[in-house]
Amino acid sequence: MNYSGPTAKMATITGSPLWGRSVDWVVTQYENRGWIHSGGDRVETPYGLGPEVHGFSMPEKSRSFVFIPSYGDILGEGCLTEETVRKCCWVLWQAGVKVVLIGGNSGVCDPLGEKGVRPGDVVFPWSFKTDAHHRGLPRTPFAAVWPAHDLMLEEPFSPNLSKFFRKILEPRVGSDGFERIFGPEEVRAALIHYGGMTFETDFDILQWQVMTRQMSELEPDKPRIITLHGDAFNPILLRFLGIDVVYYHLVCNYVQGSACQTAEGIHETIERYYMASYPETVFAAEAEFFETVEMPEDGCSEAQSYLKRNPAVFAEACSGRR
Repeated sequence: MNYSGPTAKMATITGSPLWGRSVDWVVTQYENRGWIHSGGDRVETPYGLGPEVHGFSMPEKSRSFVFIPSYGDILGEGCLTEETVRKCCWVLWQAGVKVVLIGGNSGVCDPLGEKGVRPGDVVFPWSFKTDAHHRGLPRTPFAAVWPAHDLMLEEPFSPNLSKFFRKILEPRVGSDGFERIFGPEEVRAALIHYGGMTFETDFDILQWQVMTRQMSELEPDKPRIITLHGDAFNPILLRFLGIDVVYYHLVCNYVQGSACQTAEGIHETIERYYMASYPETVFAAEAEFFETVEMPEDGCSEAQSYLKRNPAVFAEACSGRR
């Protein structure tokens, strides 16, 4: 199938930090900064009609990027379903993307409570919990890693580009709803994508509190481990596609059942951040990223170095080789 949308080496699929504003608002804001807008239509993919794909360019500065709203989510198809992720990743691959910026919102589960990571903080995650739907792209050369390759995660999120984006966010700390910034060197935060139609139960959260406390005690010389509960786009598939990921999370609430739960309900807290605090600041920070970041001259991504080719004979141990 031929791809019909805009192309660029950079992209953003940031979702919930911008949910308080429409797609049209985002497009208009970029145009007001001097970006030329193209595309904007939903594109066909091998897995059905995909998301809107918006292209932005500054020809005089040789800069361009692709904007896919809200992780590629499509109304009526659920949030971050396996089908949605496949459609979005197929588009990113076909568009030639090498760097993707992803902003998410999360509830925090930190055993330190108010003394730890709390609503209003920005967190660059350290790791994530894998999921059964973290698979490849069916009917493409990226359908499966094995046996042609071994995929090494090591650091799943681009350290260099994350540090660059952190520097863009730092001047905004103390205003615009941003309280503090944490990276893996301060706290090891793992992304947990809930597995159903609701957020986690009290049992789930207590389980994570016990696990992360014990895990932290096993490595007392390293930063403690906490969990962030919310969206977690498939970092494994993006890595397999050779795309570097800059993932940042805006903490909007304490998780269900937390001892730090405030009188203000989770829904009210989330809505306040979504509608009032985050959208303008998040938009401005991402725009600055695309206007100032430097891509590698050879066009190669950090992620490509983690894909190790196996000996060809490994394929001869599998069925279907003839």
